[in-house]
Amino acid sequence: MSLQFGAALPARTHPAPLPYRELLEIAADIDANPAMAQLWVPDSILALPFYESTVLLAAAAARTSRVQLGVACLASLGFRHPVIVAQQWANLDALSGGRMILVACPGNATGRGAERELSLFGLSYEQKLDRFEEYVDFLRLASASADGTIDYHGKHLTVDGLTLRPGFSQRPLPIWMAGNPSATAGPGTVDRVLGRVARLSSGWMTYNVRPPVLRARRQRLAELRAELGDTAPDFPVCVFLNTNVNPDERQAFDDAAAKWAQQSTRNISAEDLRDIGAIGTPRQCADFIAALAEAGATHIVFELLSTEPRRQLGLIAEHLLPLLQ
Repeated sequence: MSLQFGAALPARTHPAPLPYRELLEIAADIDANPAMAQLWVPDSILALPFYESTVLLAAAAARTSRVQLGVACLASLGFRHPVIVAQQWANLDALSGGRMILVACPGNATGRGAERELSLFGLSYEQKLDRFEEYVDFLRLASASADGTIDYHGKHLTVDGLTLRPGFSQRPLPIWMAGNPSATAGPGTVDRVLGRVARLSSGWMTYNVRPPVLRARRQRLAELRAELGDTAPDFPVCVFLNTNVNPDERQAFDDAAAKWAQQSTRNISAEDLRDIGAIGTPRQCADFIAALAEAGATHIVFELLSTEPRRQLGLIAEHLLPLLQ
């Protein structure tokens, strides 16, 4: 599987949201670049400040014609009614001409927003996770139905003779899963997270990962899939990558650090970004991405870690992508 590239729309609504018009101009730029294969949007309800993912994907589908469209990742799935999600995504898939990718995610954000989100829906994180796993299973079945008719009997959902109109264009819809144990996680944690990926998805997305860690995790995921009888060679390994490329290394890092300070709630310093992101000169960024590819990455998603995201997308197109082709 050759390395594919995509970019995420800068869809944060805090501290200063980009207007929809500007977001869709960036979407059009991504679609117009033949080196880009996917366009991605984030998702949250209250835990993190993002534009609503389904609305943004519908707008992006109307503004683009070529790139695949994905959510990275659907962290709110455990809160959403799965029949509504299935109907929304069947419509998105039909209206986009079969260009959708759903990356499911347990959504383990921390902090006041995440606590408020769980309280609002009356769930513990463990209950949300239990629903999440069942809903992924339901969505896989729903999108694979030959005639769009679904029977499903689960712990949280029972439906008989449900028909989606219009149905999914892709049968089944590509459903990947985000899973990212920390670099210091023990074998039990790694197997629990990657085992869920192996059981429930057809692709894996990870982030904030160094190449040696990616290589070890990819190999363990292959072993877990083999234990389940899944030996299909085409299993996407997608790295969501904080990116800031600039001919001037110092400018790249300063801009990335300024953006990180605005948005990050994770326990990662700006200096740590040098080890887990593509930040620096075009050659430095290309070398880091090459190391990820050698470790097993098949897809790279550029997270535009810049205070000027559209300009950063232009720098990636002009200076970085030619080195990667």
